[in-house]
Amino acid sequence: MRSLILCLLLTLPAVCARAAFTIQPWPETADPLQLPPPLSWTGPVRAERPFELCALYPHLRDAYWLSVNQGMVEEASRLGVGLRVHEAGGYGASSEQARQLAACAREGSDAILLGAVDGPALAEAIGKSPLPVFGLVNALPPAHVVAQVGVPWYQMGWRIGHWLALRHPAGSPPVRVALLPGPEGRGGNSVVEPGFSAAIAGSAITLVDTLRGDNSREIQRSLVQQLLTRHPHLDYLVGGAMAAEVAVNELARRGDQGAGQGPAVLAIYFSHGVQRALLRGRLALANSDQMREQGRLAVAQAVCLLQRPDASEAQCPRHMGPAILTLSGPLAASGDTLSDPAFRPVYRLAPGAPPPRQ
Repeated sequence: MRSLILCLLLTLPAVCARAAFTIQPWPETADPLQLPPPLSWTGPVRAERPFELCALYPHLRDAYWLSVNQGMVEEASRLGVGLRVHEAGGYGASSEQARQLAACAREGSDAILLGAVDGPALAEAIGKSPLPVFGLVNALPPAHVVAQVGVPWYQMGWRIGHWLALRHPAGSPPVRVALLPGPEGRGGNSVVEPGFSAAIAGSAITLVDTLRGDNSREIQRSLVQQLLTRHPHLDYLVGGAMAAEVAVNELARRGDQGAGQGPAVLAIYFSHGVQRALLRGRLALANSDQMREQGRLAVAQAVCLLQRPDASEAQCPRHMGPAILTLSGPLAASGDTLSDPAFRPVYRLAPGAPPPRQ
């Protein structure tokens, strides 16, 4: 009630209204064919005290985590809480992220929002943390965290495979697909591949190659070039956002896409480059897990449970995220998925501060 009165006194109707979210509950066993319906959730209107949140990201060198960052900054500012951000430097930096977990407590934070580089490798460091830990984007075992925001990446792989299987059912002419899921065994990739494989089982699709590597433009370009050399008659190339971006550019450079000779490209997740490729008709399909909205939800969830640790699931959902969007054309409105074009990473936001001018 006090937060509602404060909101009314501040006469900020747009800010007050933003406490309402449409969420998708994501149970641990999220059956692709039997998902619970989306729900409306009213998050906190304003934090009851100026909490300090410590967010740990694998890195901030691509559009995905940059978009998560903007969503977190927006929601932290709306709620009046502080935000400190640390990036590990990549998906191989589990030791660095373990050190950052300890640093969050030394900095005086109230909670940690962990975008884990490697959940199993961080289990001991999470267990030693004196602060409540919330999972962010990359799933962690429920026993290790208070709650988490994200989507099942099994679903991200399954949706791409399902789209292909519907177009190439058993008995139709065979097609060849290659997969570039990103770093091996990191983030959601360990479940993207099983999800994709389950969806194409029994179809006319043959997975001819899978190449894994870090999400840097140089590494993904090298992997794309290897695939196109090894498989000159490939029908589809499925990859993460960075792989999809460089594949579209590489095919354009070779003149393959314009001649209709190269593989169609599908993106497992979204980026600004993926949106541009969809706008130009150079990408067949892409998933968006609405990462900017995930950033907002993560902050709202943490504040909700810091204020009400014993709240019911309806009051403060423990395992949620936005819906996954699977698109054959560009996003009509990208504000829940992509960071703004001028947005730059924000590493420190003081409690009660407005979002920094960019």
